[in-house]
Amino acid sequence: MTLSRRCAETLIDLVEIKLSCLEITDREDQREKELLQRCVQELNAELRGENGALANFTAPKRRGRRPKHLQLHELHVA
Repeated sequence: MTLSRRCAETLIDLVEIKLSCLEITDREDQREKELLQRCVQELNAELRGENGALANFTAPKRRGRRPKHLQLHELHVA
């Protein structure tokens, strides 16, 4: 993607403002927060001259139980 440095910095500022105003009340808000964080990371990668879509993104840890298909797989492997 081709963005000027000034434009990318402005977009980062706007996304960070949105993040600071966001109130997490449910899963949908949490997903939006994660998406906005990803946007900031991609834009920062673009500023460094990298491909933002390929930038490493640390996914948040899952809470709760592992999915059922993974639980059953572990039983059969042992």
